[in-house]
Amino acid sequence: MPVTTVIQSMTGGEIAGWGLAFIVLLLSLIQISPLKLNPWDRVLGWLGKKLNGAQLAALQKQINTLWINNHRQTLLTFARECRSDIYHSPEEWAHVLNVAEEYEQYCVKHEVSNGVVKQDTKYIRGLYQDLSRNHQL
Repeated sequence: MPVTTVIQSMTGGEIAGWGLAFIVLLLSLIQISPLKLNPWDRVLGWLGKKLNGAQLAALQKQINTLWINNHRQTLLTFARECRSDIYHSPEEWAHVLNVAEEYEQYCVKHEVSNGVVKQDTKYIRGLYQDLSRNHQL
């Protein structure tokens, strides 16, 4: 029986099903072949980006918010402890000064206002200079 007769006797759904099966088989053969074409990787990657894009953006925003809040809290707590005459080791000073630098760079880059944190950072740096000058660190 000729192929044209078989195709003419098939319904639209059968033709679509066999066509889809042929495309899947073709893509699988290309994926396995030694060529550098990976159609399944591209198709699944595209699909993953479409499905997860919004969730990824929301998650990134949450992470940024947590990062900012953590840095703010670290600086505010450290300044409060310094005002209460709580001793801090040189390692703690190095850490909080690094946090202050990262936070300030973030604020400049993203044009974020930091008000109270800016004043506390200024206080921390001034206190660090005084303690260093008096050899108390």
